Amino acid sequence: MRNGIAVLMTALVLSGCSFAPEYHRPQMELPSAWGEKGEGSGTLAREWWRRFDDETLNGLVERALSRNRNLEESLARVDGARAALGMARADLFPRISAQGSGERTKSSVDASASYDAMKAIGMLEERVNRLEGRSAAPVPSPSCTGTLWSGVVEAAWELDIWGRYRSLAGEARENLLSVQEANAALELSLAGQVCSAYFDVLNYRTQLVLTERTLAVRKHYAALYEIQYAGGAISELDILNARTQVDDLKDSLAQAKTRLDQAEGALLLLTGASPEEIFSGKVTPEKALDALPSAPVLPEGLPSALLERRPDILSAEAALRAAHFQVGTARAAFFPSISLTGSLGTASAALDRLFSGGSGTWSFGAKAGLPIFTFGRTMSGVRQAEAAVREATAAYELAVQQAFSDIRSALSAQKGMAESVMSLEAAAQRMEKAADLARLRYSAGYSPYLDVLEAERTLYASQMELASRRTAQLSAVAQVCVALGGGW
Repeated sequence: MRNGIAVLMTALVLSGCSFAPEYHRPQMELPSAWGEKGEGSGTLAREWWRRFDDETLNGLVERALSRNRNLEESLARVDGARAALGMARADLFPRISAQGSGERTKSSVDASASYDAMKAIGMLEERVNRLEGRSAAPVPSPSCTGTLWSGVVEAAWELDIWGRYRSLAGEARENLLSVQEANAALELSLAGQVCSAYFDVLNYRTQLVLTERTLAVRKHYAALYEIQYAGGAISELDILNARTQVDDLKDSLAQAKTRLDQAEGALLLLTGASPEEIFSGKVTPEKALDALPSAPVLPEGLPSALLERRPDILSAEAALRAAHFQVGTARAAFFPSISLTGSLGTASAALDRLFSGGSGTWSFGAKAGLPIFTFGRTMSGVRQAEAAVREATAAYELAVQQAFSDIRSALSAQKGMAESVMSLEAAAQRMEKAADLARLRYSAGYSPYLDVLEAERTLYASQMELASRRTAQLSAVAQVCVALGGGW
């Protein structure tokens, strides 16, 4: 008994070893500063989309995070990874099971060696009866009937001396972390997509309103020109240009309605709306496009903090740690596996004596297995695991590179769009004045109608472009938040 305990304690001590290589985060050259900062410093909550102060947008993002089908798939993968971790951890402990049985059997004694003598005597009696002229009575085939009741508790435990099962549990744990961070990255991306889709809806709604208003103005002036043309005050060329301008705007209005309808459908799809809602639903914004806040200010601190915040980087790093545990699992396959088994139970021919003093049974044992000739299978497994580490390392480094590329692109777009919006706002104001002056000069007979037509076309084009640039600026703001990991 003492020897058995000593063996068990030794196995438990040895089970502390592991062949998984020690993990070190890959070293990369990171920038020492964010680059150009805004005026002052700012903070941003994790629910970064609330900075736009639009309740309609807040509701759409929250709805998407709770109903989007891509996110549902991701959450299912998280649950699956969590279950896999539970299974891996369970392998570290003994497997204990209980079973009971009851049976009643009938077997022929003729099938056993003890029946040979009885069979010989029966044949001799049959021969004597035949010689004496008596009828031979058939010799019945004896049988044995028995009942057996049993109950047993069994335990089996493969000792994790070389850390194989701990490596599998560590790999499952890191895989769960990787999937959880991938889900967080999907949530972050989804929120950014909803914001961009919402800004598109605002853009097309603004363009629709702008086109309707411009069309109403041109219809008004076209009606005046029709009167002047009827009175011979203007030429046929002028009235044809006026009519063409109205028709062009009617075409632009139809296109604006189509783009708005398509944008609303795309936004509803992102929010997990039902097919009926996608087909016929509408989005009613709370604010106009030009009423949303300006760009955020970058936080103070080193860019290296990005590595601790962006979920896609955290997911890639967890996958890299999981690959290290794969190496430990593969290396442990070179060494023997040792299993302990035991059972404790009871057996009796009568159910009422099943738990009596003389019905107890027990057994215990051990089993060891050692691979001898695997024809390179085990070594190939180690090489495969080491290749997975190199692959995961490259994926992690690419994720870091992609993160800083995303930030650079987002910051550049944010700055460029902000400057563009300022320029277009000033240009639109000037063109509005120019259009008014062109109409006055034409009415007074100082300039041809072509000047009015050109001024109105330029004004309309600049207003439409301004709406698109404001949308791009807001989308760039959202992409900055996404690139920074959703807030700071």
